[in-house]
Amino acid sequence: MKPFFTLVLILLFGIVSQAGIQAPMLRAKLSMFNTSVTAGELVKDETLGSMMTIQPTLLWDVPSMNSRLGIHYILDINSKYGATPISGIGLSGYYYFQGLSSVYEISPDEVLLQKSRPGLYTFASFTPVNFNLNKLDKSDPNQSFSFSALVYEFILGAGFEYPLKPNTLLSFELSMREGSSASNDLSVKYSGFGASFVFSTSYY
Repeated sequence: MKPFFTLVLILLFGIVSQAGIQAPMLRAKLSMFNTSVTAGELVKDETLGSMMTIQPTLLWDVPSMNSRLGIHYILDINSKYGATPISGIGLSGYYYFQGLSSVYEISPDEVLLQKSRPGLYTFASFTPVNFNLNKLDKSDPNQSFSFSALVYEFILGAGFEYPLKPNTLLSFELSMREGSSASNDLSVKYSGFGASFVFSTSYY
């Protein structure tokens, strides 16, 4: 894991330097995923049944690329197989087709100019997660188990962002998630489609 965290730090410092050390944007994402999981002989293509997936994210603007890049935390809450079956920290990237939906500029006479507009975007994220499944069957203890594995999760999706204020935005997203074991063991995997509601804000 040390090489991964080293890469994260290098990328973040690069992002901050390209963004002119601007204040990051905070995104609070609430998602519902219909996730199917397989874990060896324990679980065979069954629904995870998470109540919700939360994903707070810090993003830095890269206006020259119509993009935002940053780091996130992802957590599935209250599933059929435990309270927190999926959790991890990873990288996120967003690309805006018509330019960033909310930006600010400082004019030569030091006047702050805020600009915002609705827009479509696409995004991707990569997260090494702790895939943790637990089942307690009081009627048949032989069916009880506790399972944990390192899984690499990828999410791809698209969304629409609408500014309520220059530095306050609401978004709706549709996405697909795929996770597979870090050891390339395809018997440990999950996948699913989901919808998300996102609140974003920044401080200029």
